[in-house]
Amino acid sequence: MQQLQEINYQDARVLTTKQLSAAFDTTDKTVTRNFQRNNERYEIGKHYFALTGEDLKQFKATRQDDATLKYVSTLYLWTEQGAWLHAKSLNNDRAWEAYRMLIDNYYSIAKRHSALRGPDNMVHTLSEQVIYQIESRLDALEEQIKQVTLPAREQKRLRNAVGERVYQLSGKEPGARPVLFRALHRSIHERYDVESYRDVKRHQLLDALNFVNEWTGENS
Repeated sequence: MQQLQEINYQDARVLTTKQLSAAFDTTDKTVTRNFQRNNERYEIGKHYFALTGEDLKQFKATRQDDATLKYVSTLYLWTEQGAWLHAKSLNNDRAWEAYRMLIDNYYSIAKRHSALRGPDNMVHTLSEQVIYQIESRLDALEEQIKQVTLPAREQKRLRNAVGERVYQLSGKEPGARPVLFRALHRSIHERYDVESYRDVKRHQLLDALNFVNEWTGENS
């Protein structure tokens, strides 16, 4: 990820739509479309800021060298929480990796610097506090990532594994395949407590593939 130009707004480290799309290796239109489709999930002041009128004019005055702002009538600035929602919408390896890098190398830096600028006798305590906050946030991120379901290509991978296993077990009896398909899908649903194989969590994919490959159909 290229070095991002720092932007701070209302004591928060933020990114423009153009910066966010570049970090996530996507387009401004995709970021904007995700926002429009999921607008009810985004809370202004928490996930983003929308600058217009005098606020936008003042912001532009502080960044006169940024030609991308010249014709902007509404400027969206995305917070750490807003970047998370966009990563969740994109739901691909590039977006999640970019989000982790943003947490480690962009959003958290402002908090660390703010803490370290305190009185000398508070530096050590504040540093530990910031480290704890970062670790807590990363733990929360890992827990959220565990809830991410399979993207389309991994759904296909699991579906193909199911098909291969059913064909292996049915042998020369194609009439048995519908029963085996239903039984194997039912076993997947029960094992992972899901309504569909599409709802299997991403971190469970390898376990699910092994389960399918070793499934014998004895309980079908």
